[in-house]
Amino acid sequence: MSGPGFSSQPDAALLSVQYLRAAAALVVMFFHVSVLTQETWGLDPERVDHVGAAGVDLFFVISGFIMAMIVARQGAFDGKDFWIRRIARIVPAYWVITFFVFALAALLPSLFQTTTAELLHLLLSLSFLAVDSGDGSTVPMLGVGWTLNYEMFFYAIVALTAGLFADRRLLGTSGVIIALVLAGVLIDPANPTLAFYTNPILLEFVFGVFVFRIWLRARSRKVGLAPLVVLVAGVLLLVWQWERPLVDWRPYYWGLPATAVLYGALQVVTFKSAFLARLGDWSYALYLTHVFVVTFYIKFVVPLRVLGDMPWEIHYLVMTILAFGVAAGFYTLVERPLSRWVLNRLRPATPEPQRAAATGPAE
Repeated sequence: MSGPGFSSQPDAALLSVQYLRAAAALVVMFFHVSVLTQETWGLDPERVDHVGAAGVDLFFVISGFIMAMIVARQGAFDGKDFWIRRIARIVPAYWVITFFVFALAALLPSLFQTTTAELLHLLLSLSFLAVDSGDGSTVPMLGVGWTLNYEMFFYAIVALTAGLFADRRLLGTSGVIIALVLAGVLIDPANPTLAFYTNPILLEFVFGVFVFRIWLRARSRKVGLAPLVVLVAGVLLLVWQWERPLVDWRPYYWGLPATAVLYGALQVVTFKSAFLARLGDWSYALYLTHVFVVTFYIKFVVPLRVLGDMPWEIHYLVMTILAFGVAAGFYTLVERPLSRWVLNRLRPATPEPQRAAATGPAE
């Protein structure tokens, strides 16, 4: 079955997705800097940079967009290849960090407040299942990994509807997600697993699918200043909520502005920057590793007397440079080699030109 006519060739506009990935990972890091600073020194919790967590919402909207783009490509949908690419992209790097956390919890338990080296918790974390490991929480060993549990759940729905029911427009995927969210609103489940898989945050994947459909139609038309207005409006809405605490309906407060940012950026941010694209390549590594860098810096570096009263702007800059440096090393030495190894082991040999054409710049 052929797709709806979307070419698999990379589009310059998709570079904006790479740039946004880097920005999303960076603001998530800033959120954790703010939270850990408050926790470490008991500063005013009202001054926490809450909206930095909206980087996660932007990631989810981007994920919805990318999955819609992949499924819409010309040619038959290959469910096996879809899963192989998702596994190679997500699993190896995450497993390495998860095993690292487990080892730290076993050897240096004093470093952690709640995380312990429990085998059941490790296995649940590695399986990407949001299941209560015994304490009423579904959070995996690597705290930020809860977002990857949502990602894998979304991929499963996409593979089911596109692979079994030829849902190339992801209408079925969107319908399933909307039904789950409505069920969660009506039932308000007390079970943490059911609450997780019916959380309204799932709607942000649907937002991304919607952005793809709109972008696909608009990319060959003259759209004027509308995308720029939408982009600026999305950014301003997020800035306006800078210190708004986390809320139940974050898809409304943060998801919709993130959707506006993605749509606007796709149309407006079309310049090429090898530097920003490289930061986008490192975004997943940054997301997985930044907590270690930030925690070490805040707990052990900032208190050093030699730093004196150095402004926090300088601390932020130093942490950003260190975090991206660690991310670059992790990407180069761990993430990329392991992903390629898994991809080559699981996927049958493909002629190089065909393989290059099947790989978009933002997968």
